[in-house]
Amino acid sequence: MHEYDRLPVSQVGDARGGIRVLLLDYGGVCTPSTREFLAAQDQDGCPSLVAAQDATRPECRSVVARARAAGICVAIISNEIDRSWAASVPLLAEVDHVIACSDNGLLKPDRRAYQRALMVTGSSADQVLFVDDEPENVAGARAVGIEALLFDVDRAGDCWAEIADRVIGP
Repeated sequence: MHEYDRLPVSQVGDARGGIRVLLLDYGGVCTPSTREFLAAQDQDGCPSLVAAQDATRPECRSVVARARAAGICVAIISNEIDRSWAASVPLLAEVDHVIACSDNGLLKPDRRAYQRALMVTGSSADQVLFVDDEPENVAGARAVGIEALLFDVDRAGDCWAEIADRVIGP
């Protein structure tokens, strides 16, 4: 799915609590963090090849599908996504927008990165729930008026349940 293939946020259904856009960090939220990958190394000290092929958290894929089915715009914003490999990541084809901050050098937590996300999604700050595993990125989003959740990688399942409840309900 490409960002131009979807309806503007103003034309999608109203979500629980007024949230119309779910804005997700990629590494650490949608996929395991570097620390989690290192902890899952095999006996030779190499990350699992299976994990490297498509490391999307199962809860992420489920919530993304449910949110989109409910008319919620789902976008991923990341400082690390590189267009050279992004096409090979299945999850990135399942969301409405992929905002690669490295494209223009406006990296989170710079407020302009979040303003760009608002522009790309056609939304206002009060329509967005942002989720990131880095406290400074959560603070950056809050500084521009976006509701933001700090994702705890040690409680990933619980965090995804909270995201689902806040965006689409139980």
